Amino acid sequence: MKYVKSLIAFLLVAIIAVTCFCTKNLRAAWHYAMSVSGSIEVPMSVEVFPWVGADQLPGDVAGEDHQALIEAILNGTYTDANGTITQIGLNNPDSYINNEIQNRADGNFLFRSDILGSMDFWERNDINKFFNTNTTGLSFLLYFPEGQSDIYYLYTTSIDLGENTPNIPVGEKIYPVYRTELHLEEDGVWRAKETKTGYATSAYYQNPITGSWLLKYPSVNPDSWVEGNLGTSNEDAVYAYIGQTTTAYNQTPTTPKYYKITASANATVKVSSDNDQAILRVYNGQMSLISTSAGAQGTNSVSFRASKNATYYIQVSGDTSVTFSIQ
Repeated sequence: MKYVKSLIAFLLVAIIAVTCFCTKNLRAAWHYAMSVSGSIEVPMSVEVFPWVGADQLPGDVAGEDHQALIEAILNGTYTDANGTITQIGLNNPDSYINNEIQNRADGNFLFRSDILGSMDFWERNDINKFFNTNTTGLSFLLYFPEGQSDIYYLYTTSIDLGENTPNIPVGEKIYPVYRTELHLEEDGVWRAKETKTGYATSAYYQNPITGSWLLKYPSVNPDSWVEGNLGTSNEDAVYAYIGQTTTAYNQTPTTPKYYKITASANATVKVSSDNDQAILRVYNGQMSLISTSAGAQGTNSVSFRASKNATYYIQVSGDTSVTFSIQ
């Protein structure tokens, strides 16, 4: 009996010790380094930092990998044809993006700015060169509020904003626009902390040198951003335009997304998708199904005769991700 009690006591102590060890180390960061040929170290870490809402970011459409873009802005490097490596991310103190932020923050009252966008006239060539991996279909706007050095706000969208003339008229809502909070943590590392889905109004980019009166490049207004979903019905239909190719992200295959277009002239309009599961329907301004000139309502390709200045609603369903075009 004495040995049984001793064994039980030993096991209890062992269980408590193991529990404390595991609990402590679940909150700790484990860093390892693997030496390769005695000169290269590859850091490895099992530390987990929660990124709330990361699953809202789509990444299954070519050229629209939002997470890849965010990772590049945080930790990116760029290697040119000569093998020269350029630091471009926030976590490299002397990086391209940090230098651009500093230049804007240090500018005098005429040239000071708190934004950097992919549509920036002076920087767009470097931006497109540095942030093009899996992100060629995205636009972004980084907002770094004056006097706030530990939280930045990154707005990303796959909507084609246009070149000099905005595809989405100034003042109309652009959807979806994802806002990701970037936090400078206590350990000195910038990380993505939270992503939310929302929308913002179309606006011209405020270039720090020319403003928006001389050089007009379509952008989003970060001050107008609102969290929420659009396209749940015809009453909050997403603004769309003839000539656009976009992707509808539906909660379920049977939950439709609604888009609104206005014809600028009498014309035949075709709405189509390469997704065989896509279900496309077109309604008039009174939400009645209209006659199609080619393709049946409820298929993945519908054509109809549009009247000048008339409004039409496009209902998209059939899959959780439907890329479609309006021609």
